[in-house]
Amino acid sequence: MPKRHFLPGFPRSHRMLLAFSGFVLILSVAMGYGTWTADPVLAKNAIEQVIQEQFTGLIEKMAKLSWWGQFLIIFLNNLKATVLIMLSGAFLPFLPLMVGVLPNGFIIGLLAGLYEYERVLPKSTFFLSLLPHGLFEIPAILLAATIGIIWGVRNWRSIFKPDSGRPSWGDHAKRSLAFIPLLVALLVIAALVEVLVTPLFFKLPRFT
Repeated sequence: MPKRHFLPGFPRSHRMLLAFSGFVLILSVAMGYGTWTADPVLAKNAIEQVIQEQFTGLIEKMAKLSWWGQFLIIFLNNLKATVLIMLSGAFLPFLPLMVGVLPNGFIIGLLAGLYEYERVLPKSTFFLSLLPHGLFEIPAILLAATIGIIWGVRNWRSIFKPDSGRPSWGDHAKRSLAFIPLLVALLVIAALVEVLVTPLFFKLPRFT
């Protein structure tokens, strides 16, 4: 009887791509933070627009909810974003980095710069406040990007190098979607920590 594994295989190629995705994330955070040095006015306009479009309404809605309601909103939003990152790679392998990793890192860098520019929060405290739930949420994003890129590479390889002995598109999808339970587990823990643990230690300024 073959062995059953709880987690899908994660060979060296996957680990290298995961590390590269992490490097891209760090680079994009540095770029976002560096924008404040290059052009503070442009950086402030950019982050204020992002806050208005993505965060203000969400925060106002969450302020009226119990911890359970806040958990559901955070978890479902993160799950939707993470699955979209992974699915985008099935069509074009570079999309997970472009629509998932780079924007997330850039926004984190912009927010760190905003708090320091307005002298309301040192960047060290800001990044420290992200650490508890970021230990689970960021790996989920990077894992989704990694799996999406590999999924897309496999699909395009099947198009240009068809071979009856190779796995089909359905096989590629099955192997990629096998990571969904792990992503869900990471995002559940991240949302619980963000709602129940992070506020006990850090309280970021609200966007109001």
